[in-house]
Amino acid sequence: MAVAAMLAPVGCSVGGDDEPKPVSGLAKEVAAAVERFEHAVARGDFKTICDELFTATARQRAGGDECVAQTSSAVEGLRRPRLQIEEIRVRDDSASVKVATEAAGQARVTDSLELRKTDGRWLVEAVG
Repeated sequence: MAVAAMLAPVGCSVGGDDEPKPVSGLAKEVAAAVERFEHAVARGDFKTICDELFTATARQRAGGDECVAQTSSAVEGLRRPRLQIEEIRVRDDSASVKVATEAAGQARVTDSLELRKTDGRWLVEAVG
């Protein structure tokens, strides 16, 4: 699991090179899901991430029954994480979110999150 993508969103806008466009519709729902994920990471609430914000597939990739321990150790020592949504692409019940991440003492990195709509909620399917 990529540590860089598990960081806090700075803003919720997507757009081109010139000026961010306001998020609406499905993209807004996806941005809200990313924000919930970000807040849980910032609080160190890996139980919520594993039990409520990951799809079953993501939970298995993150260690299954050891998901909480695996995800918490993946971000151990991370200070002042920040994440900025750069682009959201929605296709039916899946979404890809391009993000720029950084933390104290670390360089800015571009990464992605994959989300899937499950039972009416957007959940994180893959990180990085």
